[in-house]
Amino acid sequence: MKFADRVDIDCIWHIINMGDKYLFDGEILQGFFKRWYAANNNLDQKGVDFARQLALPCYVFDHAQGFADVTKWLAYNAEGHITEKRPPGFKWKHLHLAPPEFVGPMNASRGRLRNVLHKELWKSAETLMHRGKRSSTCTHWEKSFANYFYALYTADVYPIELKCARASINTMLSRLDEFYCPKGGCCSICTVDWEPAVEHAQTMTSKYFDGLCIDCMGNSRLPRGVDPDVKYWMKNGSSSGRWDQHCRIKHGEPTWYHSWCGRDEHRQRLIKAKNDDSD
Repeated sequence: MKFADRVDIDCIWHIINMGDKYLFDGEILQGFFKRWYAANNNLDQKGVDFARQLALPCYVFDHAQGFADVTKWLAYNAEGHITEKRPPGFKWKHLHLAPPEFVGPMNASRGRLRNVLHKELWKSAETLMHRGKRSSTCTHWEKSFANYFYALYTADVYPIELKCARASINTMLSRLDEFYCPKGGCCSICTVDWEPAVEHAQTMTSKYFDGLCIDCMGNSRLPRGVDPDVKYWMKNGSSSGRWDQHCRIKHGEPTWYHSWCGRDEHRQRLIKAKNDDSD
């Protein structure tokens, strides 16, 4: 058994505390932590509480991939409000991430995943509604709606707002594997193949968020009283549709958005610039 396999998460936290107390740079232990993380990152096996304890060490030791993996896993697998967690018996309460670095973006990203799932599941129903009852040449327009929402209810994912309060995003996606709804209607207007639409909603939700990015967090910060310069805008903006040009991990716009630690007006300016370029 390797040394990294014998060290538990409590020991990692005590190392962080000693570094904080005696002011040594966590950079000298980055290699050790990288090896430890590789031997102890089975989050599916270790569970939510372990992942909550692992976020701070990944951040302190600047493990960009680890921090992204842990925060992505929590966004998809945690139930309810997401917070950090200290190991049992660990008494130094000052060791934690600032709310804008973890609690805020984690719960915002989880809420966004719920909204993405809701939006994607609603799209096909919205299309049918947009066509309108009067466009239907049969009497099954209402039945098509009823069958779809009853199938979502039977799969235990509807109403989404209520179900997501008691279940993780991945649990909701797994429940949709059991979705079954026969094609309803007797005309081209109200005959809808719901199952591909649900599969698309699962795919869009599962691929939406890549976790939080340490590099985006650092790049977006400005010292108090300092205004952004050209270098700041270039480092934080989108380039050729990508938001990870200056990052150690690959990610999309949602990760950039939720990792932002700068001023909101600056983030909105970068989003507007990206949208203007794409027009």
